[in-house]
Amino acid sequence: MLWSIMRFKHLLFVMIVALALSSSLFGGLSEEIRAANGISIEAMGTLMSVGQFGSLVSFLLLPLISRALSPHAMLVVGIFGSSFALLGMGLSHSITSFALFFLASSLCGYLYGASNTVLMVGSDPPNVRRNIPLMHLLFSVAAIVSGWYITALKEGVWYHGYLQMALFYFVMAIAFALMKTPVAVSQYAKRPARIIDSFSLLKDRQFLSYLLFLVIANSVEYTNVVYPLLALSQNFDASAAQIGLAISIIHTGATINRLVVIPLLKSGGRPKRILLALGVISTVSLILFSLAPSLTLAYVSMALLGFGIGGVNPVSQVLEISVWPEELLQLANIRSMGSTVGKIILPLILSAIIVNIGLAAVFLFLALLMAVGVVSLIRFRLA
Repeated sequence: MLWSIMRFKHLLFVMIVALALSSSLFGGLSEEIRAANGISIEAMGTLMSVGQFGSLVSFLLLPLISRALSPHAMLVVGIFGSSFALLGMGLSHSITSFALFFLASSLCGYLYGASNTVLMVGSDPPNVRRNIPLMHLLFSVAAIVSGWYITALKEGVWYHGYLQMALFYFVMAIAFALMKTPVAVSQYAKRPARIIDSFSLLKDRQFLSYLLFLVIANSVEYTNVVYPLLALSQNFDASAAQIGLAISIIHTGATINRLVVIPLLKSGGRPKRILLALGVISTVSLILFSLAPSLTLAYVSMALLGFGIGGVNPVSQVLEISVWPEELLQLANIRSMGSTVGKIILPLILSAIIVNIGLAAVFLFLALLMAVGVVSLIRFRLA
């Protein structure tokens, strides 16, 4: 029994590596995707928003899906669906087909994301303060490697990345389908008697203050895998190798953060204080990036941004497990949905800023938004 549980946890860690590699494709290959599918730079923001409507549909359906499927089954369905979506994105040659598969990728990825934390906690409950940050640390390390992966794709055939990741996801889905569900998962996946109870935390004002910070931070992180790279290309005429290096740099910052927070959280560090510090660092780094006069200083600010924004999710998930341990599935759904709404709206706002003011103003706006999130988090009082 112990061996099967440990194997399940390890398989979740492997899937995190796959997620890191696939998540880097859209931002790192944005220029190639635009050229192959006839997408303007302004339309990239619209495309990013459209893709998030799949997550919106998943949010609305998740209370029903979670009553019919276990977290394990949701995970398998999400990964299988993502595999076919990635395949379609790699084979697309028009904005319409790419947008549809991008939409499907978001829909299926939502199911994976909503069930992943519950399964990670349930697969090894005593070590949750280590495993959750470790999961994010592995993501960061794999994302660093993705910089070289993206460079190779940009210098070769870009869509091979999507085809390779589609195959990887397909194999992982089969592996998860053959695994037994860890017994402890049921303790952290409460299924409410009424659908409305799936959103009971939204009645708590303290939770809403925390949620606003989380939504802003995740939305900013989402846009910062695309817009800084576009800025490097536009402002500094960055080469393929320099774009790949930038991806590695921002994820190196996140990796360093996670190496710091794992022992800090294990020794009893307070998650809220850590989140506040990360929010301030993220705000400052965005301001520095907007003012960077050279590629070198842009790299420095990106490393700082990775350190700040990259640490929000692992620390926030530890906070949630401490404050709302019986509501992890509801938390995963609400935080994902809140972030999805932010990811739909924010790229549209950024596209309007680019058209009317310019790309540099995007990062000052994001800094202001992060500052609002920090103020909201200060108002949050732990239960």
